[in-house]
Order: sequence, then structure tokens, then C-alpha cells
Amino acid sequence: MKHFNVQVKQLDYIYNNVSNALMALLFLSFIIFYAYYDLVNTRYLTLWFSANIFLVFVRTLLYLQYKKTPITEENYPYFYKSFFLFTLLGAFLWGGGAFFIFPSAIQYQMIIIILIAGLISGAVVSLASKIEMFYAYVLVVMSPYAYRLLLEDSDASKILAFSILVYIFTFLLLAKKISNAIVGNMLLAEELQEKVIEANSANKAKSEFLSVMSHEIRTPLNAIMGFVQILLKKTHDAQTTKYLNTINQSSKVLTNVINDILDITKIESGKLVLESKEFHAKEAFENVYFLYEENAKEKNIKLLKSIDENIPEYLVSDIFRIKQMLSNLLSNAIKFTPEGKSIYLEISFEAQTNVLHCSVRDEGIGIAQEKIEKITQAFMQADSSTTRKYGGTGLGLSIVTKLLALFHTQLHIESKLGEGSRFSFNIPVQVMQKKRELQAQEEISSHFAGKKVLVAEDNKTNQMLIRILLEELELSVSIADDGAKAEKLYKEDSFDIILMDINMPNKNGTEAMLSIKEYDKKVPIVALTANAVAGDREKYISEGFDDYLAKPINNTELLKILQKYVS
Repeated sequence: MKHFNVQVKQLDYIYNNVSNALMALLFLSFIIFYAYYDLVNTRYLTLWFSANIFLVFVRTLLYLQYKKTPITEENYPYFYKSFFLFTLLGAFLWGGGAFFIFPSAIQYQMIIIILIAGLISGAVVSLASKIEMFYAYVLVVMSPYAYRLLLEDSDASKILAFSILVYIFTFLLLAKKISNAIVGNMLLAEELQEKVIEANSANKAKSEFLSVMSHEIRTPLNAIMGFVQILLKKTHDAQTTKYLNTINQSSKVLTNVINDILDITKIESGKLVLESKEFHAKEAFENVYFLYEENAKEKNIKLLKSIDENIPEYLVSDIFRIKQMLSNLLSNAIKFTPEGKSIYLEISFEAQTNVLHCSVRDEGIGIAQEKIEKITQAFMQADSSTTRKYGGTGLGLSIVTKLLALFHTQLHIESKLGEGSRFSFNIPVQVMQKKRELQAQEEISSHFAGKKVLVAEDNKTNQMLIRILLEELELSVSIADDGAKAEKLYKEDSFDIILMDINMPNKNGTEAMLSIKEYDKKVPIVALTANAVAGDREKYISEGFDDYLAKPINNTELLKILQKYVS
């Protein structure tokens, strides 16, 4: 297949260049016809000229046919042999001119030889991808003129004949080099195309693997985190609460690792898009600080903040991604800073340029200058001992770097080994022109008494969890083990909302949703799934789901869904 693809490229090359060659043939034919009309046999010249016009017309028709026809292994020989045949006919026509339209005066002979040499110069480019065509063309066109000149007695004719032979030899060598370069580039392009296909295939396999692994990890995590939250509400024992909080924090760390991997995949696939939203600036950065203040205290590290008092109250940007970047930098700083040292979170605002300056400075282990570039690569840390001693996936800085590229800016790193590091970035933002309060979120009701929910979920542990969560909200809950049972239950009873898992036996969630929608288009059906890679939300909504809720279940998001469709 690879060999055939290169053959097609070679054929495409000569056909794409033939239009220019045909224009040159027409132009030279007109010049010779009018310039030599009174110098040679008029009848032969007219026949020669007419034959050239006809041949150009036929070759034009072949070219147009080629452009409209997809090339296959079946029709390739036809287009190749047809082109070769008409090229040879043209060569015989021009070569035959040495016997029928060649003037007797040496000065006119030299002019026609120069014109034909120009024709050959063009052919060396247009026919070089098929070197056998060029060789045949040159020999058939030029050899008759050398032969004709050698038959004449004058020294000038013999010198001109010798010049033609040298010219032929030179162009045969030159054409070989040009042909090798062109075919070599075609082979390289084919190899590069194969590499692209392999890379795309590998990326697809990676995405599918991540999708499966995300689902398989999120499913048990959903149960772990859900039941921990339930137990935390019920227990009053300090020691038990401590243990449960430890489980909860560890589960969140694992969830963050999964999210980091998925974010890398989204960015690399071009599916991560920034969202500009209005946000309360100081409140957002204070929240980031408070989130990591306790983590720093646990390690006996001082986390200090400096948030510019002159920062506008409301800004517009993707605050979720800005907070994510700051969180990654703070998490790294805490990880690599020894006990008793300090970390500084600094946020300032440049009013003239509307640029937000964010910085995380630590008194940690620092980074050697030659390793600074390395640490921003995915899954990379300064050296293997860093992973063994401090842990981590090495994704944090890579995600920050890639996210900043989406903001059209970059991460600045200043570091001295053994003294600490400073990571900073600048984000262009919009400032609200008028001070106004953010639209207050409606208070989410937690009273759904009398409302009925159908949950399609095949995992027994998650069935138990979702039942507890929904019944605490005074909802009436029915559970179906698969999509077929969900469809049957819905047709036997009426429900206010359906929470539908996707990967289920007998009938999957999408199939069940489509069947139920045919029966009742009004009932809201929410995809409740551990599939949470790039594009999953958009995929399920495009398939017909009314909304999407990822596992592990976020209680706030669950309440928003219920508030939107049930209350």
C-alpha cells in the first residue's frame, strides 16, 4: 500500500505540472510557426503546428479527466500509460521537426535549438518524478537535431551537434538528482503521514484507556466519598471523625490525580476551552488561601498572603482555571518546603494594562537551573529521587504551563537550589465597568417531599449510596439494575426525574434513555456516570440526555440538578 501511495504521488506530481508544460508548448509552437513561416516548407510547418495544437487539446482533456477521477490500483495504469504515450507523441513531433521544419541557415538553427532547450529545461522539473519519462522525452526530442547537424559539413553545425550531446548528458544527470530529491521527499511525506496516523491511533487508544480507567476508578470512589460524607454527619466521636476526614482527604487527592490526567488529555486534544465569567476577585483568592492554609499548618509551614487592596471587586476571566493553577503551585510549594519555612501567595493588579499578577514563592528545596525546563513536562520531576521522597505525579507544573498557553501567557520560574523558588504568571482580565453585585445564586431547596426519582444503576454499593442521599432529601426512590428494568419501571409508574447510569448490562443508559424519550419526551433524564473525560458532557447531551452529573457525586451539583428539574 505504501509503494502504491508513492506511485500515486508521483503521478499526481506530473499531472499537476502538465498545465504549465502545455502552455509552454503552445507558446513555443506559435513562435516557431510565425518566425519560420517563410524559412521552411510551409506545408510541413502547418501540419507540424496543427498536430501540436491537437495534441495539446487531447492532453488537456486527459488532464481534466484525471482531476475528476479518484486514483485506484485499477485505473492507475490507464492514467500512467496515457500520459506516457502522449508525452512520447509530443516528443516525436518535436524531434521530427529536425527533418521537416529545420532551417538551413546556422543562425536560425541555433535559435530553434535554444527554444527546444528551454522546453527541455521545463520538462526536467515537470517529468522528474517519473524519470523514465524524462529520459525518453529528452532523447527523442534532442537526438534527431544532433544527428541532423552531424550530417552537415560545416564546422559550426558539428560544434552545435556536440553542444546538444553535452546538453543531453548534463540534463540526464541533473534529472536523476532532481528525481531522487522529489521521490525522496514523497517517501518522507508518506512516512510522516504514517507516523501521524500512528500518533492519532495512539492518542485515540490513550483516550479510550483513560476513559475506561476514569470510569473504573470513579465508580468505587463515588461510594467511598459518599459514605464518608454520610458517616461524618452521623458520628460525634473525635477519633472516628479524624479517621473519616483522613479517608475523605485521601479520596480527594486520588480524585485530583484523575482530574489532572484528564485535564492533560483535554488540553493536548484541544478540547479544553477557557470560560470567561464574572467573579468576586478578593473572595476567590481568599478561598484559595484558606484551602491550603490548613495543609501548611499540618506541616508546620507558614502560608502568608498578600492580596492587593486596589484589586477591582469584580473581574472577568476563567477563575476556575486561575484557581486551579494557583492550587497546583501552592500544593507543590507545600510539598517541597521543609518544616519551619514560609510560603508566600502574592496577588496584585496592574490597572493600566488590566493584568493580574499571581505569584507563589517558597523557601523550599529549590531547583537546579539546568532542570527548570524539564519540570514543566508532563509526568516529569527534577529527578527520580524527588518522586521517591516527595511523591506526586509530576503533572502540576505541566498543567499550569499548558493552561497558561491557552491564556496566551507563560509561567516564569526563578529558583536557587537549596534556597527556594518563585513561580509567577500574568493573566489579562476584564474589569467590570460598573460596580454591581454578582447575581445571587438562588438558595437551593432541599425539600422535595412527594417527588419521585428513578435511578438506573447496576453497582450495588452505589445503589445504596444514591438511595441514602436522595431519601435524606425526602425523595421517593426506585432503583433499576439495568436500562431494560429502568424502561419497564418507568412505563409501569410515573417519575419526576430519572438518573441514568451509562455502562449497564442488558441495555445501556443511552439505549434506555432513547426508548423512554420515545414514550415520554418531557421526563428529564440525567446521565449519572463515571465517564468524565474530555467531551463526555457534550456527548451525552447531544445524544438526548437533559443534563449530566459525574461520579464521584458532588452533593452541591446533585442539589442543583434536582432544583432545576424537580422542585
